[in-house]
Amino acid sequence: MTEFFRWLVFLMFVVLAPPVSVGIIRKVKARLQNRIGASIFQPLFDLLKFYSKGETVSEVTSWIFRSSAGINFALVLIIALLVPWVQFKPHVASADIFLVIYLFAFMRMMTVLAALDAGSAFGGFGASREVTLALLIEPALVLCLASLGVVSRTSDLEQIFSFANLALSNQPGLWLLAGSGLFLTSLVELSRMPVDDPTTHLELTMVHEAMILENSGRNLLLVEYTHALKLLVLFGLSAQCFLHAIAPVWQLPAVLISAASGGAVLITLALVGVQEGLSVKLRWTRLPEFIAYAVTMALLSVLVAIAGRLGS
Repeated sequence: MTEFFRWLVFLMFVVLAPPVSVGIIRKVKARLQNRIGASIFQPLFDLLKFYSKGETVSEVTSWIFRSSAGINFALVLIIALLVPWVQFKPHVASADIFLVIYLFAFMRMMTVLAALDAGSAFGGFGASREVTLALLIEPALVLCLASLGVVSRTSDLEQIFSFANLALSNQPGLWLLAGSGLFLTSLVELSRMPVDDPTTHLELTMVHEAMILENSGRNLLLVEYTHALKLLVLFGLSAQCFLHAIAPVWQLPAVLISAASGGAVLITLALVGVQEGLSVKLRWTRLPEFIAYAVTMALLSVLVAIAGRLGS
């Protein structure tokens, strides 16, 4: 695959796939509930509708509220270029684990500041819950990626997730543990079920939705697209872990691996829809128990990685 064609496919995927990924999850949930549901392209039509809508902005907001959506949009594009969530992504010079973690934290900070800047009570408690969840779940995200880096002897995600990295070619258990930990971490990071119900507008239960209530029009378009691309990147990263755990995939040509990586992302999104269709939202006081599963997976992956290093 030439570099030009790689860029072309990647740009088309980044533009169209985020809203479609949200549509796939909603479609799967609808079918599980014996409903036809909207088209998988409905979120894309919603974004186009937001583009033509006017904006209503509170008088108490400052430049932070107006600029946070654009800053987060730029940050998520950088993250999508750095993180190897699909194998046909263009190559970059370096994608350090800790750089990516800090970029995610910067995005979260801007979202929280925008929610607080609007002066809304809902934005305030949504931001408080977001920061609390981030404090609990961020160690799991770091440990899952670091465990893979320990075996690879690098913190560069490009090298870690490369199928030319033979150090991880015979570690299916580590890939499965890290992928499972990343999957559970993504559910918390993205405020998906059972952490939060993204389809509800009951203010007392919302996390992410409470923070973006003040957004409208094109500002809301940027916020929704940014969140959809973040969803795709995080679930795509866990999908690549599961793909690396399948030994025969390592022997495939590069073109087939690229196609398989896209298929793995779609399967993971469908599994998210199944999981959300079968689970119920947990009470806030029980969320630490759920987060403990993600942390446990991360710790197990670290132990397996250390044992592998000591045994080699």
